[in-house]
Amino acid sequence: MGVLQSGLYTEFTWCSNHVAASGANQVYLLVEWRGSTARPKKHIPKSKRIAEQVQLHLQLGMGAKLSALYGCRVEILNEFNYTIGLGSLYEEDDRQIVLGFDFAPCSSGVHPMVTALWTFKDSSHREIILPSHTISLQFSNHTALLFRKVNPRVEKCIKILQNSEVLENALIAFERGYSERGGEMIRRRADEMLLLAIRLEDIDYLQEAEILYNLSDTFINTYGAVAVG
Repeated sequence: MGVLQSGLYTEFTWCSNHVAASGANQVYLLVEWRGSTARPKKHIPKSKRIAEQVQLHLQLGMGAKLSALYGCRVEILNEFNYTIGLGSLYEEDDRQIVLGFDFAPCSSGVHPMVTALWTFKDSSHREIILPSHTISLQFSNHTALLFRKVNPRVEKCIKILQNSEVLENALIAFERGYSERGGEMIRRRADEMLLLAIRLEDIDYLQEAEILYNLSDTFINTYGAVAVG
């Protein structure tokens, strides 16, 4: 569900609306934020920074554990409290990260699992603290949960955000002189994006594949030239 507060539109989406009451691992939460809700990019005459030092503060409920992050890094305050620094936000930006959680067994019903609080500085450099937002999740003993499908939008964001990790690992290989290995890592990931684009007829995956193929060539040419030099 999306919320527009003080010029910052935020939205949280679980990968599934129901999880097993017996406990669940790898339950993903898509976090999105942007500066406007509807204005198309082509109508924006000039890029404008509308927020800086954007931070997302999380307080986890009992039995919740943060187990994975895609697209961000986290500052651990204690077992239940985390701060995620998200930098600046420009008017045309549409930003996403994905958080992975493990949940301990819980009684059937709707339970609050995460409390989220946004802070940032606006265009006048004023400190803005938005009202906290509690994110709940349905726990159930229904056997149909064994066949639950992941929200395709959340799944796509996870896969695309994972590309940065692939590039980081490939860059390490290049810097250590393993150019062939680094190039293969990127091309293999590009092939995965291309197959998804074809199977799902999704332009976002196609664009990711093109970017990765181009980066593979760029890295090979760059590090190959360095090696020759």
